[in-house]
Parts: sequence; structure tokens; C-alpha cells
Amino acid sequence: MKIIPCGTEHIEELVSFVVRLNSDDSHHIGFFGDGEADVRSSLAECVIPPADGFQLAYDKDQLVGVFGVDADPEIGRSWLFGPLIDHADWHSLADELYAVSVKVIPDGISEQDLFCDVRNSNLAVFAERHGFPLRSENAVVTLERADYKKPSPREAPFPIVDYSPEYFDQFERCHNLLFPATYFTARQIVEKLDATRRLFLGLENGQMKGYHFCKVEPDARSGYIDFIGVDESMRGRGLGAGLLAAGIDWMLSRPETDRISLTVNADNVAALKLYNNFGFVTGRVLRGYRKKGIDV
Repeated sequence: MKIIPCGTEHIEELVSFVVRLNSDDSHHIGFFGDGEADVRSSLAECVIPPADGFQLAYDKDQLVGVFGVDADPEIGRSWLFGPLIDHADWHSLADELYAVSVKVIPDGISEQDLFCDVRNSNLAVFAERHGFPLRSENAVVTLERADYKKPSPREAPFPIVDYSPEYFDQFERCHNLLFPATYFTARQIVEKLDATRRLFLGLENGQMKGYHFCKVEPDARSGYIDFIGVDESMRGRGLGAGLLAAGIDWMLSRPETDRISLTVNADNVAALKLYNNFGFVTGRVLRGYRKKGIDV
């Protein structure tokens, strides 16, 4: 058995291995998504280039395991893409890959995240063995274009506008309150805005009371909702539905968008009801684990 960095020369082999194994619920790693387009998009968005952040395990000349690391020093968090293993000695190989991969995590990182399908029992055991507490269970919900059910707007809908810099301070306060210590800061979100990413703001009397950050991925023929939330004072008043509809309408205005997905806490009954009303259905359920500190 040998473990080597992925390097640029093994990227296609890495993609093929991940696409094949990640389609199996008992192996599935949430950070990769579903299908080849999702895998390529996930790798392309890594801060640490996959050539440097991924380790490959070979049994003779056969690729049998991968483990990747991505990290963001600004928020002090790393994301572990794996272990993804096709070998009888799963746990020993997972531990070897982890021991090598953890050395790739940059200085200043204080958290490690794992993310897998609830049916990935091997990773659940790995998480317990290495001191990763369960943080959350998340439902992946998906809307197919043909299933979109846009509710009728209320009599006095709240204005929905595109982000502009004058709202940054309000947006940052709202984002930090609704999603503390999440994977993108408010500044990172606005810096990402382009033709494929959009930030909608919901207003009441000129004040920002909610937002929706979403994106389209043309190669994957899909859209994704990263963040949507409203101020507590606005809940039950229709602003969330208005923001959701604005983002969906924009994503589906792109003819290449066949489906839209998002990840939400599996116990968030109110949010799931809202998404169901629009035609979303729950697919897989994922478990998130987070460990404080870095083992060296």
C-alpha cells in the first residue's frame, strides 16, 4: 500500500474514483455532491488546490482510497473530503490517510468538519474513533423544474432587491446573527457575486430584514441555495417565501437549470414545510461532525 499526493497528473483518476464510489449511499461524502458535474464543481471551489490537498492510496497499481483537505484560514475551519475507500481494510486505510492528510491543514485552523450520508456507517465509526462529535443532521432537498409550485404572492409583498454596497452593514449583521460561524463570511459572499451568483435582499421600510444567496452551476445543470433567512420579527409574514421565489425564478430563468437543491437542518420543520410548498422533496440525509483542534 502506498499513499501519494494527488498532483495534477492524477486529477482525472481522482474524479472517476469519487464519482463511482460517492454514488453509493454507504460511501457517500456530502462535500462532493452527487454526480460528476457536482464533483468537478466541488473540487474547483477548493481553496487548497486538489493537486495539493488530496491524498491517494494505491494497492499495487489500483486506486483504493482518497482523502482531501480544504481549509479557510479566515474562519479557521477545514473540510475533510473523505475518507472515501474501496478496500476490505477500510478502517486501517482510513486512519493512514487521515494521518497523512492532517499534515496538509494550514496553520491557524482550529476546526475540522466531516460530512456524510447517514448510511455511511464506516465514517460514523471513524468520527467516533477520532473524536469528531456529531454536530447536525441535514436534509438535502431538491426541486425539479417541472415540480415548481410558486405560491400566490400576498397582497402587500415586501420589496425584494439585488444587493448593493449601501446594505452591507445590515447584511453582515443579519448574516452573523442567522448563521454564526458558518462557512462564508458576509464579505466573502459579496465578493463572490457574479453572473452565476446572486444575493437578494428583502426590505421593510427601507431596512434589510432578510436575504437569499444562491448560485447556478451550468455544467451541472443545477442551482443551489447557499443561505436564506429572515429576521425573527419577520417570520410568518411571507418574506421568506418572497425571497425563496425570487431566487428560484432567477435560477430557473436560465434554461440550463434543471433542478435546484439546498441543505437544511433535518429538524427545521418550518423551513422544510416552506420548501415542500414550493415543490422541493427530501432526498438524502447527511450527518455533520466537527472536531476542535488539529492532531499532529
